Amino acid sequence: MVGKPEHYRFEAVRAEKVLEHTMEHYLVYIALALLLFCLFSARIGALGVTMPMACLGLGVIVGIGGPVLTPEATTTFHHLAEVTLALLLFADATTLHRKQLTCIGQRTRRMLLVGLPLCILFGTLINFVLLPGWPIWETCLLAALLSPTDAALGQSIRSNERIPQVFRDAMNAESGLNDGLALPFVIFFAGLAVGDADPTLGDGGLLKLVAVQIGVGAAVGLLGGYASGKLRNFVIERELMDKELGQVAMLVLVGFIFFAAEHFGGNAFVAVFVSGIAYTNAAKASALPAQHFLEGDGQFLAMLSFFFIGALFVPEALTFLTPTGFAIVVSSLVLVRPVAIWLSLIGTPTQANERLFYGWFGPRGLATALFAVFVAMDFKGVEHINEIVVIAITAVVVSAFAHGISARYASQIFRFGRSEAEE
Repeated sequence: MVGKPEHYRFEAVRAEKVLEHTMEHYLVYIALALLLFCLFSARIGALGVTMPMACLGLGVIVGIGGPVLTPEATTTFHHLAEVTLALLLFADATTLHRKQLTCIGQRTRRMLLVGLPLCILFGTLINFVLLPGWPIWETCLLAALLSPTDAALGQSIRSNERIPQVFRDAMNAESGLNDGLALPFVIFFAGLAVGDADPTLGDGGLLKLVAVQIGVGAAVGLLGGYASGKLRNFVIERELMDKELGQVAMLVLVGFIFFAAEHFGGNAFVAVFVSGIAYTNAAKASALPAQHFLEGDGQFLAMLSFFFIGALFVPEALTFLTPTGFAIVVSSLVLVRPVAIWLSLIGTPTQANERLFYGWFGPRGLATALFAVFVAMDFKGVEHINEIVVIAITAVVVSAFAHGISARYASQIFRFGRSEAEE
């Protein structure tokens, strides 16, 4: 076989080096922009600009006006999304300690155990009406993807002292836990959607797929998390572990559970979430709380994830978004969740302004985007997966700006008085 002439090879190598050099320049500017945002974040936040808004906007600028992002970049985001989601799920699960569960309050339990299923139910009904040609399980899948809320997008609310502390605590607890609780619904409906599209999954194959994904994943997480918690007790009581490596050990534990679940054929994200619950309840000393991951490593990963979402997905999503898709996004934000949360809080000592507050401030963020990418990559055969990803990414963008801007005026919009905030 005759190879290409030497000058062609030289030109190809030089073009590749020029592209790499160009990307390095862009990476320098991107890193500088993120650094400046971190350094001036308090002043920028006072203007109503949140971290997700800034990172998404920067990503969109790069995605539209910068160099063409290659398929390798999409693969990089997929790996980044898996790491970020695994850490956030584990961190959220560590707050489910027996003692801590008694402190989350009646309103949070209602929003999680009643409000979340109602969000999926009402979202399915809306999708069924607006998307009449879609298979039923894909409308359910889309509703499940749009149901979890994001703790990162609610950060500006948590730091707003003009909002009563009890309101902020309840919202923070709900947004920290509902992504893990929504995950089984996402996997279940994705499996059913694949079963509709793949005839080979008939005769019990579909149920086996869902059972293996959820059941094996939960079993691996339960055994691994419980054993790791007990082992942690053993080494700490005998002073066998360097305390400086304790946090590193938890990160390694997340990786071990993740890959162990994949090795045995279970869902790695279910395993990680269950392992966090088992670990924090088996360990005698208090397990690492979710806030640690969200402050530092988790916050950095969240910034990168929002940037990649803006650069890789938002330009395409805005290009292929249909009026029907936009209507689904708007109805999810202003109708589905507010009604579901209002109904879930019936019977609790909450005022009308508090119910409206919880119903509106349910921002869609990383969980929605990462779950959508996860379904697209791991569940082949979902007929309308492209439309689902477009709607999910659009919901993240609309929510980031709508909730980010309205957070600055939340105390005036929902009429929280000074005495009420102090209480």
